[in-house]
Amino acid sequence: MNVPRAPLTPYPAAPRLLAPAVVLAAALLAVLTALAPPAAGAQERAVRGGDTLHGSSGVSCRVAFNAGRDGERYALMSGRCARDAGPVWYYGDAGTSVEIGRTDHVYFPGTDFAVIHYTNPDFTYPSELSTGTGQPIAITRAAYPTIGAEVCHADGSTGVHCGLVTSMSVAISYPEGVVHDLFQSSACTEPGAAGGGPGHHGGTALGIIVSANGSCPVGGTTYYQPVASALQTAGLSLY
Repeated sequence: MNVPRAPLTPYPAAPRLLAPAVVLAAALLAVLTALAPPAAGAQERAVRGGDTLHGSSGVSCRVAFNAGRDGERYALMSGRCARDAGPVWYYGDAGTSVEIGRTDHVYFPGTDFAVIHYTNPDFTYPSELSTGTGQPIAITRAAYPTIGAEVCHADGSTGVHCGLVTSMSVAISYPEGVVHDLFQSSACTEPGAAGGGPGHHGGTALGIIVSANGSCPVGGTTYYQPVASALQTAGLSLY
């Protein structure tokens, strides 16, 4: 008589025991990995007011302020500067430039500002200004300036320069037409810098630099498009 035999179940293989030195080396590697700084590619990359963007035509303009609409992020800058610079915008120097956004609209002449739509998700676009001297300045509101009020320029390369608002409702004529309702200050702007930039008082956005004369060693005059009216016209808000 044939007796049925139960199927054989193989025993699991015995676990391999690691030598103490191997265990110690693995633990040390885990600790060193946790303490190591993040790789360069993993670090936050941000575009702030005062930073320079490079248009596809070769013209460079400075961001004045970052703003938002319907969950999207935008840059405000001088319209006269941005008019011939786009439509594609890049961030970085000649060796590391990456596409950062596209021209949304240029409001010039009549007014003097442009809206750039940020399209690169690998960057952040905080409501801050680069100063070139340390911590960024957080921008929390926009307001119309008054004569005698202080206005400062956050310049990413030369630091912060301040002056007083000296005139309101100023007009400037260009070959393309007249720009109205600007304001003027005694704050200096360095010649040769990329066009535009932010004018602010503390955390309050006041103006987008649109024109200037003189230099910081000898003094000068700077003209601004009011930020509050630019935000209203473009349907944007600070965030």
